[in-house]
Amino acid sequence: MDAMTLVRERIVSAYYAGSKLRNYIVHEFRDVFMIRADAITAMRQKRVLVNGRSVLDSHQLADGDRVRVEVNVAHAIQSRLHSLDVELKYSEPGLAILLKAPGVVWPDVEWAAPALLMLADLPGNHGACLDDGRVVPWFSVNEVEKGVRSLVIVAATEERRDEVARSIASGLVRFGIYALCHGNVPQSSIDGFDGNVDIPETEVFEKWCLYNHLPVDIFSHVSVKVGSVVKSPSSGHISAVRALVSHATSPNLVLRRFMFTLGYPIAGSQNYTRLLPNHKDKGALLAYLSVEMPSLAYAGQQVSVAVDVPPKLLAVCEREERFYDKRLLRAQSEINELGPVGDSPCLGSDISLSVSDTSMSDVTLAEDRPSAYVTGFKQFCGHRFRVTPDTLIPRPSTETLVDAAARVLTETGTRSLSRVLDLGTGSGCILLSLLLAIPDTCGIGVDISEPALAVARSNSQLHGLEERSAMLHGSFEGFTTDTIILAEGPFDFIACNPPYISVGKAARMHNTVGHEPSLALVADDGGYQAYRAIHASLATNPNVLTSEGCIGFEIGKDMERGVRRIFEDWKEVGAFKDGQGFLRVIVFQRP
Repeated sequence: MDAMTLVRERIVSAYYAGSKLRNYIVHEFRDVFMIRADAITAMRQKRVLVNGRSVLDSHQLADGDRVRVEVNVAHAIQSRLHSLDVELKYSEPGLAILLKAPGVVWPDVEWAAPALLMLADLPGNHGACLDDGRVVPWFSVNEVEKGVRSLVIVAATEERRDEVARSIASGLVRFGIYALCHGNVPQSSIDGFDGNVDIPETEVFEKWCLYNHLPVDIFSHVSVKVGSVVKSPSSGHISAVRALVSHATSPNLVLRRFMFTLGYPIAGSQNYTRLLPNHKDKGALLAYLSVEMPSLAYAGQQVSVAVDVPPKLLAVCEREERFYDKRLLRAQSEINELGPVGDSPCLGSDISLSVSDTSMSDVTLAEDRPSAYVTGFKQFCGHRFRVTPDTLIPRPSTETLVDAAARVLTETGTRSLSRVLDLGTGSGCILLSLLLAIPDTCGIGVDISEPALAVARSNSQLHGLEERSAMLHGSFEGFTTDTIILAEGPFDFIACNPPYISVGKAARMHNTVGHEPSLALVADDGGYQAYRAIHASLATNPNVLTSEGCIGFEIGKDMERGVRRIFEDWKEVGAFKDGQGFLRVIVFQRP
């Protein structure tokens, strides 16, 4: 294409009087300088004149100044294309197929199609033209999602776009997609799926199809083949699938819902996907691999465009396997450190152990079974505690609650023997670790789960704390009126790690958490249900605490504002961060 020079002039208004030339150029000539770097380059090349003279880019403009710029259109287009990761894969008169990278949005794709054809000076560039020096965008036919690497069909005119859309609706266009799905996807489940949605969901599904301009039998136009399957520490397995989707201008959306309906959602953060830890900001882990369609310009010819699987998606699989291997080694290390656990003499007769002389083959990480449930034990605050699927597995972040309680009791304790109440004690690790840290302390653990209390009692026996601790049945709603609990008080400190994962968040979390008791993890009211219940109970009878008694809560990330609002009538006396720098514990003193 011959170089084309575009000339633009502007008269500086009073509004811009006193502005520097470079700022004025960027704001007022953005229609010709497509990126800031082009404007700076033009000033350096003396293609920007003020009142007919070349001046510095820091020149201050005056009201009425005449600013003239000269733009090499081809250079400006090349410059903008260089900043876009878009590649021309096929073209014919009035039609092009582009490959766009994640991060590129649809207006850029529609602009890039004629721009690429112009610079390539291809004979198929019918409709790619300039309007007063500006590229006239084309029309994208299939969906263009920012976070997905896509093959996009782009048409020069609305009529040509509609013609392609009719071909898609007739099933003459097929899109090939590569995706990473949670779980070990059995090919038999896909082959046996007839495309019908369960009756209770039929009406909702039909509305979804209508809204997205899809036939109600769209799932019958999806073909999926399972490829490689790798192990994953968070999902058990990650399956790579290759799909062909027809009858849809939004094949990406169709495939996401198809796999979601089968119970093997694609990894990602979009609708009908499920997050994959360590890859939370990746959109959807899928990419277009091919487009097959009839040529509109050459009768009887078939257009076929194919690209390779993106290396980034292959790298995700490699990383998941690497993370899995590391976790497997870590789990085996824990098992080796603990040794055989089947003959431990420190457990009560009501606790039976099923794991002894555990070997590497027993660590069933492919099923996301936590290693602590394999060994039956977990280290916490430097001590070993018994855990079962009836109790939460102690986290390092929860040690912050023990440290906070110990500090408060040491600094404010007025009695020779401080008394502690552990609400939702689970395995008893919080209470027992606190008693081990402060010899002049005794306390009780309260839990609604009898199996969990049995584990807590075995841990009390394990550490020789039967004389200083008791494990009692109780609830968040009734602990301040329970006569048996009140008989052990009043308490100097209440420690509580309540369930605080919201129902919505729990549904998106990885499978490992599914092995732990949901009663101890998940709460209604956006995760704040337990905090509200405890506040209401304390309002009923605050004398379960001493006159200067405190309660310390573990909280989830970004929950501090909500918890503080619930306990706004209490005095906050401490806030403590965990080892990762997140605010993890808030301590309140009774009013």
